[in-house]
Amino acid sequence: MLFKIAWRNIWRNKTRSIVVIAAVAAGLFAGMFMMAFFGGVVKQEVETAVQTQLAHIQIHHPLFPEDKGLDYAIPNGMELLQQLQTNPVYKGVSGRVITTGMISSAADAAGVEIQGIDPETEQSVSNVFSFIKEGAYFTAGKKNEIVVGQKLADKLRLILHGKVVLTVLDRDGNLTAGSFRIAGIFRSNYSTFDATTVFIRREESAALLHTGDQIHEIALLLKNGDQSDQQARQLAKQYPGLLVQSWKALSPEMAMLSSMFDQIMYIIIGIILLALMFGIINTMLMAVLERQREFGVMMAIGMNKVRIFLMIVLETVLLTCAGIPLGILFTITAVEYSHRYGIDLSGFSKGLSQYGIGNLIYPELQTNMLLPIIAMTAITALLASLYPAKIALKYKPATAIHKM
Repeated sequence: MLFKIAWRNIWRNKTRSIVVIAAVAAGLFAGMFMMAFFGGVVKQEVETAVQTQLAHIQIHHPLFPEDKGLDYAIPNGMELLQQLQTNPVYKGVSGRVITTGMISSAADAAGVEIQGIDPETEQSVSNVFSFIKEGAYFTAGKKNEIVVGQKLADKLRLILHGKVVLTVLDRDGNLTAGSFRIAGIFRSNYSTFDATTVFIRREESAALLHTGDQIHEIALLLKNGDQSDQQARQLAKQYPGLLVQSWKALSPEMAMLSSMFDQIMYIIIGIILLALMFGIINTMLMAVLERQREFGVMMAIGMNKVRIFLMIVLETVLLTCAGIPLGILFTITAVEYSHRYGIDLSGFSKGLSQYGIGNLIYPELQTNMLLPIIAMTAITALLASLYPAKIALKYKPATAIHKM
């Protein structure tokens, strides 16, 4: 009976009720779409880092990350590389020779990280080849080729098939240089990477650095990226003399951002719901003040204050619950559309590319967060109903019944 009365009371003033329902739906939509948008941003940033430069797991000599010295190669690296390439857990495995040096053109020079790679296996762990804008990701049969980033090419005024000189310290500590022709220019979503990293063939880096068949880094891309920590621990136990790190250990700030995303989104949703709560309180308080005479009559004919209190609480909760499915429906529709076509932020591409974020953002709604958000909204409605209901309890039948 109380439920039926509360439901009928809601629709006595249709305009006010529709406004409250719309406010709840709009608040939920704003919070959940924001959550989906930033979820897409974080996912894209992590994927860019993993698929472009980090991979899911990297293996090094324990002392290599400190100064990237050429002497700190992985013991029996090629043998280990071949073993890992036969493991079905990994989508791709690639060995790299890594050093730092100077790249020079006729116009300028810059410090870079030089990665000596096997182009075929590297494509299984890195998507740099898919970002080639000019030329090719190495050409079969041609020697002394180099692939550079667009930002570096702009800085050094490089052109396709132009010549550059790499200057490095070889394994014996001697200054040595090699001439290379630009095979391709890539432009990834990470401008800092584009400006500081170049690629040459592994055998040519070995000849330049006098490192033989040594490798300094093994990059592994998993078929299931969620198992990166587990697989890293397993490899660390299997090869105790090596440094095995997942992408979270290689980029702790990105791992922290990813792990804190849920907490940050709950805080934002909470702020939106707090603002919504004051709007509901204001609306329900107006409704209670307008119905003083009605409450006075109800008390006079025997309805106790507890039932009046529950009726107002129920009205508020019903109004809110009517807005929840609308808010979810709007959010799912908007997220599905924007996930399919993307949100174009090309106007901010220069700033976004510094953080590994592309021009198109694809929002992604985490379905596991729907239930907590619905519960938070229901609790908001319950809290918002308490003050107006408390005001109604203060009315005295003899006084309230004469209010117009």
